[in-house]
Amino acid sequence: MSSNNNEGLMADPYASPGSASAPPPPPMLSSSSSPDEFQAAPAASDDLFLNIPSQPVPQPDFLFDESYDESFRRGFGERLTYHVGVAYSLGFGFGTSHGLVRGLADSRGERQRIRMNRVLNSMGSRGPGLANSLGCVAMMCSIFESLAYNVRGTDDILNPAGAAALTGMLYKSTAGARVSAAAGLGLGALAAVGAFVSRHAKAPRAIKNLM
Repeated sequence: MSSNNNEGLMADPYASPGSASAPPPPPMLSSSSSPDEFQAAPAASDDLFLNIPSQPVPQPDFLFDESYDESFRRGFGERLTYHVGVAYSLGFGFGTSHGLVRGLADSRGERQRIRMNRVLNSMGSRGPGLANSLGCVAMMCSIFESLAYNVRGTDDILNPAGAAALTGMLYKSTAGARVSAAAGLGLGALAAVGAFVSRHAKAPRAIKNLM
């Protein structure tokens, strides 16, 4: 009787009536078992709690959009500033160099002060003059090219070629129809070649976006 009372006191109050009083013991591992019989469970590919993927998501290794976006195109103001600045710089450099050569050739045999004065006057007259002319041509060509791109909706070689041809015709319109047509054809062909080379040659992408 006392043993039955002790078993009732020691029984689990939360256990179901039909269940066994004690869980079965775990299986014994024999000493002869090899380590190959035990294999680790496969690791989960993702962390269920932190939602961290097992492999990092590939990201483009570039700082700016123009470095990897093929359809990237700079705005109107950036392109206009670039075209006018490059054209003015090239015109000033070539004009100044030509003025230096012509000044030295025209002042040969004269005194040093007079020769220096003539060289400086020749450089000052030819350098800014050519720079202003090329700057105006570049500004007109850039404006017409941007208008053609906005109207047509495509960025191809026809835009700079047509813009350069129209610029040449307007720039030389006061010299007659023949000179105006020749200037338009020549400038249009030059712009087409430059656009083709810049788009298909191995040039930096920053230059391609501005051409």
